[in-house]
Amino acid sequence: MSLSPLAAFPLAVVLAWAVMPLGIRVAWAVGWLDHPEARKLHTDATAVLGGVVVFVTAVIAWGVTLARMPHSPADWEAWYLLTGAAVTLAIGLWDDRFGMQPGVKMLGQAAAATMLIAGGLVPDVGLPIGIEAAITLVALVALMNAVNFLDNMNGMVGGLSAIALAGFAWTSLERSANGVAAAQLALAGACIGFLPHNYPKARIFLGDAGSLFLGYSLGASALMTMEGATPGWGRAGAPLILAYPAFDMIFVILTRLRDGRPVYEGGRDHANHRLASVLQCPKRTVLLVWASGAVLCAAGLSMLRLNRPGPTLLLWGLSTILLLWSGLRLSSVPIAPRPAPTSK
Repeated sequence: MSLSPLAAFPLAVVLAWAVMPLGIRVAWAVGWLDHPEARKLHTDATAVLGGVVVFVTAVIAWGVTLARMPHSPADWEAWYLLTGAAVTLAIGLWDDRFGMQPGVKMLGQAAAATMLIAGGLVPDVGLPIGIEAAITLVALVALMNAVNFLDNMNGMVGGLSAIALAGFAWTSLERSANGVAAAQLALAGACIGFLPHNYPKARIFLGDAGSLFLGYSLGASALMTMEGATPGWGRAGAPLILAYPAFDMIFVILTRLRDGRPVYEGGRDHANHRLASVLQCPKRTVLLVWASGAVLCAAGLSMLRLNRPGPTLLLWGLSTILLLWSGLRLSSVPIAPRPAPTSK
């Protein structure tokens, strides 16, 4: 019996949800834990192998689906997606357990990004190929770090990644790239299966392993979407789907430079932290950010479908204005104090 690429999604949801408790037990047994610090919101040690479980269950769901799916001419894209994701997962896993210098981590991220560039996934924007490759490399590394930065509130990255990956999977299905669509849907489904264990109260975190490999997967998916789209204005829709992580990273960098604080030092000064101070509820904050991610995803998909200058300029313009307005308003919100330790 043949399967549709869509089958990867529910299979990954169930697998990730069922296997996550095992990941929690393993993390506690081997000491792969994230301990509380002044810059973090959680007040108890928490398992940090969520990213590993998400990746492994997604690969299993993809493999089962692919084995019963008609051959797709774009299956090679899925191998690029998952191989690079495995590299960044390993980098983050080491960092979670033993720590890693930022320069070494970025070198590993660049190596994973180079795999995509060597495979020809470089957007053609009319510049010399060397410059286009360099821009692509910088953008991919920046996105991985932006998603890593954003992994600072329960459910944040898992939910946003699921939304964006589902959107990219839609574009893959439209161009009959069923192999990579199944991989993207498997990753999205595994993120959904992870969320009940992470949101609103976390028993397990994605860790750097999870946030880095999801950042890579999102960047790779955006490049594949741009490469497979009809040439024209619509290609600008792919980066709009990922606008929120980019917005948060730019917001953090600018506000820290303004306040004279180190850019790469962790803290509770992200856009969502300040929004939570206004809403007085982290749970509602995450729901609002998910909704924002869904709106940006819908706008990006609309651009890709219409492929016309008018809608592209309008949607990018409106999105930019709203994000700038939000950044200006949130930049004046005081940084929230660290919550008091919970009693046991």
